[in-house]
Amino acid sequence: MTFIIDMMHLNKTQLQIYAQKRNLKLPEYSFEWAGSLHAIRFKSKVTIDGQTFESPKFYSTLKEAEHAAAENALTSISPSGTKEDEIVVYKNLLQELAQKEGLKLPVYSTNKSGEAHKPIFSSQVEIKGEIFTGQEAKSKKHAEMSAAKVAYTFLDPKKRV
Repeated sequence: MTFIIDMMHLNKTQLQIYAQKRNLKLPEYSFEWAGSLHAIRFKSKVTIDGQTFESPKFYSTLKEAEHAAAENALTSISPSGTKEDEIVVYKNLLQELAQKEGLKLPVYSTNKSGEAHKPIFSSQVEIKGEIFTGQEAKSKKHAEMSAAKVAYTFLDPKKRV
């Protein structure tokens, strides 16, 4: 269940990145609730670029409802673009994790190889005394993001529960 909630966090972040990349107004969330005070349930709506998307059901927390609405929006407005944006998030998440745990910020090192007109980049990130290597990529930026994804996936304590 922890992995699902973490992926939901990525959906809300991805929607914000989607808006920023396209110079759109940031997503706006609203909610409704149902049930008694001791058993309250939430449903959320998110509006982006003039379109409103709703969570498919009621959830036990407002956060879950907002993330579900964000996922619905992403699926509807950018079915192929979300995977491209997903990797961008990991560099930010790794930095947030380091700050939250009081660690030194991640340090990246990148090597360039291949032909001048067709370079290949490979990055490593050092954090918490460990070095993580990402997949090769066509740009330094994507190589660093890949290394960050490897490190974050390994180090995030929520993923080890």
